[in-house]
Amino acid sequence: MKFKKTHIDEAVGIQMASMIDIVFLLLIFFVVSSQLKDLELEKEVTLPIADSSQKKESEGFLEIQVNVLPNNMIKVGDSIIDVDKLPTELAKLAKETGGKDKKIIIRGDKKAHYGRIMRIMGSCAAANIWNVSFATFKEEQKN
Repeated sequence: MKFKKTHIDEAVGIQMASMIDIVFLLLIFFVVSSQLKDLELEKEVTLPIADSSQKKESEGFLEIQVNVLPNNMIKVGDSIIDVDKLPTELAKLAKETGGKDKKIIIRGDKKAHYGRIMRIMGSCAAANIWNVSFATFKEEQKN
């Protein structure tokens, strides 16, 4: 007895068009998010010169940058924050964006007062953030 075939066997394949779209969307997302991190750097801040310095890649959203302007104002992101309110603001930022593994990078202008930097470090301790770094500039050796 001979049976009729009711369907034709087709080759099974993966649709690549949607996968390519997803890859391009991810690429655009990472390019835009990395450029937004560069906007957080305050251009007014002239970093002090250090004898030794290490070049560091940005960790993105795992770090909070605190900028101390030449006029001793403290700027986090786009907002200027009073030094007395800084511990609560830092704790709130750390909680919103990932918790205790946050890293604080203090970018103090070379004309900023040392006491202001020490108060920022105290604010970090009050906010229970212990991973604190300082941004400095290392001069290139002239031949």
